[in-house]
Amino acid sequence: MPQFEFLHTVNVFIAEKILYLLMAVLLVNIIQRRYHKHAQKKRLATLYIGILILAFMVGTVLIVYFELPDILVIPLAALATVVGYRYRSKVFPFRLKCSNCGKSLSGKRILFFDSNACEKCEPE
Repeated sequence: MPQFEFLHTVNVFIAEKILYLLMAVLLVNIIQRRYHKHAQKKRLATLYIGILILAFMVGTVLIVYFELPDILVIPLAALATVVGYRYRSKVFPFRLKCSNCGKSLSGKRILFFDSNACEKCEPE
């Protein structure tokens, strides 16, 4: 199918490279263990993101390995997006701004503190 040749190239690229994305997300999850008192929800969120990436990775690898129609990656991506959106409060608790004053948060605060508050607004 010549019209889907580009899609086949994308599928092969995803199947080969998505493992690195999964490892990066799980590395962040491991680093979050240091902040276990402050980052329980965000640690679970990175685990959920890792599960979504793993499911998408398995789907793309199966599509490439069994030479299924390359167009199947579109419903697979849509399914992963819908599941992530449906459970967005658990999967994406990361905020860029302080929930109290609206100040921009540092990367450490975004990834490792469940309160989504800056240092000044952090509840004791």
